[in-house]
Amino acid sequence: MLPWKRGYSRLSTAILQTLIALFKAYRSLFAQVLILCQLFVFSPALSEPFNHQLWNDLLTKHVHWVVPKQESRVDYANFNRPALQRYLNTIASVSQQQFYAWTKDQQLAFLINAYNAYTIAYVLSAYPKLDSIKDLGSWFRSPWQKQRFMLFGEKVSLDHIEHDLIRPHYNNPHIHVALVCAALSCPPLQSYAFSGDHLKEQLDLAFREFLRSDKNRYQAERQELYLSSIFKWYNEDFGNDLNNYLSNYAADFKASPEQIRKANIRYLKYDWSLNDLALH
Repeated sequence: MLPWKRGYSRLSTAILQTLIALFKAYRSLFAQVLILCQLFVFSPALSEPFNHQLWNDLLTKHVHWVVPKQESRVDYANFNRPALQRYLNTIASVSQQQFYAWTKDQQLAFLINAYNAYTIAYVLSAYPKLDSIKDLGSWFRSPWQKQRFMLFGEKVSLDHIEHDLIRPHYNNPHIHVALVCAALSCPPLQSYAFSGDHLKEQLDLAFREFLRSDKNRYQAERQELYLSSIFKWYNEDFGNDLNNYLSNYAADFKASPEQIRKANIRYLKYDWSLNDLALH
């Protein structure tokens, strides 16, 4: 082979190898782009927020305020069970991939609404033959520990939703006035669904309204702060210095921050009677 031909052959080989390497690199990149397109363009449900309109409509119709902004009751006797089941089916159909594509607020709103909807369904599973949600438990397991609810492809308990999914990952103590246990001493079930777009405002408002209710009060003459037992059970979520935390909401107790910081805390007895409108 002539020298110029040998040089031409080596150059061609080098160019060919470079082109092959570039093709392989860009082929991998192109494949990744296609995957992203499938996730975010051709599968919009993975990134679109969950639609809670059906749950919102149910709450608007079946939650009644017997004391405005303080005490609500649920019309279990007339609750639209088929519509509730349709909503629960949509909750159960959500995959973890879809869930993690949402914002943190959208995720938390979804879990709060799921918890409350499953609680209502749980009560309805035995209604009217129960006086308290505790009647759904057993000697060996509380109602909150029973695995009855479909979420992300498996059966879970209410405790799992609250203590494994919500509390460790979202760091917002105000969730304790949003997760409702169907009892008279619980914070009231709101007559609207929680929304990722307005979650902070909804939780803050619900928390302040709970502090203003008869479930919490400050007695200046005794320098005592009477609180719902919720604050005792979840003290650590409020930073283990409850007086200091609640001093930020002193106005809701009609007190000064200093009064709340110095107050002796007393916890009120919890009434587990069912929050049933028919019993009001």
